[in-house]
Amino acid sequence: MSEIERILLNGKSARDDEVKPVPPNELRALEELLRFTLPPSYCEFVALGGLGELRINHRVLNPQEVIESIRYVDGSQYVPFADNGCGDLYCWPRSGEEEPMVVFADHETDEYSQDAKSFAEWLAKNRF
Repeated sequence: MSEIERILLNGKSARDDEVKPVPPNELRALEELLRFTLPPSYCEFVALGGLGELRINHRVLNPQEVIESIRYVDGSQYVPFADNGCGDLYCWPRSGEEEPMVVFADHETDEYSQDAKSFAEWLAKNRF
């Protein structure tokens, strides 16, 4: 069992069955558009239907929402993947790492700070 599967299976689950897994071709199209390789942990999360899991403190964005949200950050440096419902975003830096750290983008101060070492770590600490 992978780390993402363990996180999704940990504790109670509340799923929105209307939300379907994201097919690999949609993820590849997003990568091409962004010129950014998505972390394998995010790809696994969305392929397993993780976008439908409601017991996560922050909302993980689907590919279309990633595209729509990139205008709120420095898109040359960061790729958003989640929001906190208050205008702030969680992003990956365009570092070239396979599993980049997670950066919190504060929309009021326009400051970026490290939030977690990886998407899996971020997901684990935000799953309830």
